[in-house]
This record gives sequence, C-alpha cells and structure tokens, in this order.
Amino acid sequence: MSTKLCIEVPGMPAAGPYSHAVRAGGLLFVSGQPGFDPATGQPSPDTAEQMRQAFRNLDTVLRAGGSSLDLVVNTTVIVTELANFPLVNRLFSEFFPSQPPARMTVNAPLPMGLKFSIGCVAALPEA
Repeated sequence: MSTKLCIEVPGMPAAGPYSHAVRAGGLLFVSGQPGFDPATGQPSPDTAEQMRQAFRNLDTVLRAGGSSLDLVVNTTVIVTELANFPLVNRLFSEFFPSQPPARMTVNAPLPMGLKFSIGCVAALPEA
C-alpha cells in the first residue's frame, strides 16, 4: 500500500497553505519554491539573486524530503519576464550540471514581488 508523507521545512517561508513537498510512491513532489530569503521571509529585489535563492530553497526542500538535485526528473518553472529566460538557462546549467531534468516553463504573474518559482518531481534514493 502506498503512503503519503507531507514534508514541512522549519523556517522555510511558504506563500500559502500547502506542503513544501510530499513523498509518495518512491517520488518526492516539491511545491513551487519562490526566491524568499528564509532569514527575512522576503524576496530579493534583485532578479538574479531571487532566482538563485529559489534554486537554493529547492535544494533545501529536496534534502529535507530525502532526495537531492541530482535525482530531479522534472521541473515546472514560472517566470514573470521572458527576458530573464537566458538567466534561467544559466542557473539550470549551474544547479543541474549533468543529466538535467525535463522542464516545463510558463510565463505568468506571481504574487508578492516574486519573479520566479521552481517546483519539481524527484526520485527518492533506492534503499
């Protein structure tokens, strides 16, 4: 029988009533991680730093859920300005240097001054 385990990361801001991640069926489903600085709960006004922080937040949630960046199989990215797409590609190359995951990118508005969000599905290590 499959089980579901909700993952909450202490000190990690969330923009609404949802779990940071959910473990089920050998996978970790990570909610969209915005570029909130965990120390302040606010996004950086600098787009590049906000995006980089979103990737760091993703890494933190993955680790809390028992997975890692190298086990990410699929991502969903929301970017508010398509002009930032080259930066998205640079960050993907940095955070996923080999065997990058599949990716879907959507151009859409985000709340609270956010310019970027990244969620994913990751495999869990085999026991």
